[in-house]
Amino acid sequence: MSADLCFVSAEGGSAFMEELLEVVADAVRSAGGRARTAVGRFPDAESDTVYVVVPHEYFVVAPDADFPSAEQCRRTIGFCVEHPGTDTFERNAALVQGLGGAVDINHDSTAELSRRGIKVEHFQLGYSPLWDLWGGDPESTRDIDVTYLATAERRRSKLLASYARDLAGLRTRLLTPPHEMMATARVDFLPGKAKLEHLAASRFILNLHREQKQTLEWVRTLEAMSNGCVVITETSIDVEPMIPGEHLVIARPDSLGAVAAAMAAEPERERHLRMAAYEFVKTLDIAGSARMLIELASSLVNGTTPAVSVEAARAHAASLRSPENAMAIDTPSWDARFAGDRSMGTPVTARATAQAGQLAQRAAAARRLAERRWVPASGSHLFADSAHADIDVLIVRRPGEVDPDDLVTDLLTGTVLPRRVLVGEDGVSPWPAPRPYDLLLNERPLGRGFTRNILLERSSASMLLVLDGGMRASRHLLERFVAAADGVDVVHAPVGDPVDGLVGALPPEERRLRTLPYLGSGYLVRRSLIDTLGGWTEEPLLEGLEDHLFWLQVARGEHRSALVQQLLLRRLRPDPDPRPLDLDPRRAWAAVSPKG
Repeated sequence: MSADLCFVSAEGGSAFMEELLEVVADAVRSAGGRARTAVGRFPDAESDTVYVVVPHEYFVVAPDADFPSAEQCRRTIGFCVEHPGTDTFERNAALVQGLGGAVDINHDSTAELSRRGIKVEHFQLGYSPLWDLWGGDPESTRDIDVTYLATAERRRSKLLASYARDLAGLRTRLLTPPHEMMATARVDFLPGKAKLEHLAASRFILNLHREQKQTLEWVRTLEAMSNGCVVITETSIDVEPMIPGEHLVIARPDSLGAVAAAMAAEPERERHLRMAAYEFVKTLDIAGSARMLIELASSLVNGTTPAVSVEAARAHAASLRSPENAMAIDTPSWDARFAGDRSMGTPVTARATAQAGQLAQRAAAARRLAERRWVPASGSHLFADSAHADIDVLIVRRPGEVDPDDLVTDLLTGTVLPRRVLVGEDGVSPWPAPRPYDLLLNERPLGRGFTRNILLERSSASMLLVLDGGMRASRHLLERFVAAADGVDVVHAPVGDPVDGLVGALPPEERRLRTLPYLGSGYLVRRSLIDTLGGWTEEPLLEGLEDHLFWLQVARGEHRSALVQQLLLRRLRPDPDPRPLDLDPRRAWAAVSPKG
């Protein structure tokens, strides 16, 4: 008896897996088999029904009440997609043993599952008309030079941050969503047609591995090649039968940015790779794999496989389920020392609480007693004949941050110029020298929020670029920010950090901000919004959380924001003096991010 294959995705699972199963189901239908898709609980079985699921996702996301029966599991094929060297592969290996059969899209994981005694067949992915929104037109317009589409992870993030200078002059869009279940579109996650249209509009895609894996991300590669987007990947051990240099470009992970920049300057080479890869994808035998899947399903229908036990798999799946609304653990804090809820594990001593209070009192007293003075910008207005945007730049340098002169030079030699630069030296004494910006000198540290508000009083532009000392900027920073500012209140971009890679790379989400201060400075904001919010907090207890509180107010007030997904800012890692936040984090965090 031939089988009716039912491809089942978990309700609330990732759109990526659902899309992949639809591609495979379409291949089965094209090969003469019967296939349908479903979401949620396994549909009731007919005598010829065989289910296909992605084990590491379905059984973990689906509630225990939806776990299939032993007979349903006996007639279920695990569709495996994860590589050895990842936690998800180990999860998959444990769960697939309770199923009637398995196929795997990767050679390395097929071999490793077989080595562990799990019967599995290799499923060769290939060309699918569902993936191809390009059509093979070599003259199609592509308005994105370089893209990146993969979940955030520290190794990947650090490498992306290191490409800042190489990619500075290119039109770049780096989508780095958190490693969480993504079912609907957001600024950093494009499902379905939106993703394929994005690939068809991109010249190159950068590919980096997750965790310890070293094999090629085949689905991402095939989706890109099917849409004429040239793949530039770090060294991979599972690229056959593709030919490096003919179908894709392979380079050291630390040089992908430089390779992309070089390739962007060779349009004929780019065109050859694009067309060769597209033709290659069409040679892959996905039809043969679809027939193999049909035969495997038929063997399960005809009862040639033994009964399976589901209790161990059920218990294992339950142990892996995350709490509702659980968030990714790889999202880095903006702060070099404080990581929100993650910093609450160590008990705070009474002495530390007292010291925190003393620091706050000293800061409050210093504001009443310390001397402040302004040093006007030296000489005439720089580039007086050039057009200037209606933007004032506010930079505050705190102890532990490097001199802002290089940052100011970056801004004053950019493709769009600000109207005015205002710098506050908060408890830092710079070398006396002529400077092209108005300089506020605070004799003692008075706080970032307090100093910013003084700079704000001297500003008159309709928009403000808010930066910290120790940052460096791309010459395209203001150009890209201004282009994204239409119709929004705040524009921001990821910031490259030498330790954490990309920080501030996600849009403002209240649920995430309540647990982690992941957004900081490096934003263009309308003056009217700052006035509405009453400026930045001056509470000494919240030193270090001024921008976090700003972003919380943006999220809670549903103010419009835009994330420019390009490497436009980087910073030297700050080394701040001790703050109340470091000594009594619970009290400070509770004040700015109350629960409930």
